[in-house]
Amino acid sequence: MSTPRDLLNAAKSEIREIDPHEVAARLDHYTLLDVREPDEHEQGAVPGAVHVARGNLEFSIEGRLPDKNAPIAVYCAGGVRSAFAAKTLQDLGYTDVVSIIGGFNKWKDEGLAWDTPRTMTQDQRIRYHRHLLLPEVGESGQMRLLDSKVLLLGAG
Repeated sequence: MSTPRDLLNAAKSEIREIDPHEVAARLDHYTLLDVREPDEHEQGAVPGAVHVARGNLEFSIEGRLPDKNAPIAVYCAGGVRSAFAAKTLQDLGYTDVVSIIGGFNKWKDEGLAWDTPRTMTQDQRIRYHRHLLLPEVGESGQMRLLDSKVLLLGAG
């Protein structure tokens, strides 16, 4: 029977890991994927990273990152979930996936750029839940809608 450590070692043997500085130097090359939980993401993230919690990855990723040949750098808090996520992405047919060594914690500790993302409140998440499920809208689209200053009403 395998232990969690055995599973992690097996995943790491099949993926490529990369130093955070290598990714930071080539941000124009990589799409960053944050697989941490929403509460972790809200506390800080790499600017421009796509957020898909690890628990939703298999069923959400194709709607968020449809190009399976684009370079993707995955991070979590410490590098464990991102290793499993990178392996999963490879299994789903993504061809150029790396896991960031040490995750977001190392990214921050190394002094690389990060910020606190603007997010929706819990009440907004509940109210707009159906919009958030649509890949065409998602959280970023819903945030733009909330920022809009124009209301259009139609009469039929």
